[in-house]
Amino acid sequence: MMKSSVWCVSAVLGVMALPAWADNPACQYRAAEIQNQIDYARQHGNVHRERGLQRALANVQMHCRDADLLRDVQDDIREQEEDIQDRIDEIAEKRAEGRQDKVQELEKKLERDRAKLEQLQEELKELQALSAK
Repeated sequence: MMKSSVWCVSAVLGVMALPAWADNPACQYRAAEIQNQIDYARQHGNVHRERGLQRALANVQMHCRDADLLRDVQDDIREQEEDIQDRIDEIAEKRAEGRQDKVQELEKKLERDRAKLEQLQEELKELQALSAK
């Protein structure tokens, strides 16, 4: 009984959100990505992840707007760029101290930071292309 009432509420909320979705294709894309993750979690029996993703999907469906989504990704990019600069400064500091072991460790972290930045930039391009349609 509880499952069916939760499903009904979910369905009603989803239908209520539909008109806003027509104007927010980037949010539709984000919701589809989350749904794919939910399906994967379900297939692998990861109930806790599935529940968290269900909450994330509901949040996107109720509150997401393309402009906000784009701004959030741009903020993430700025933060990642700051992290990269901090990492570069830290590498220079350790190099000056002669701590080559730390330099190598930090350079590996810098590579990961740059890869994440590249991923965020690609995501922004995709979202911008979707919202321009």
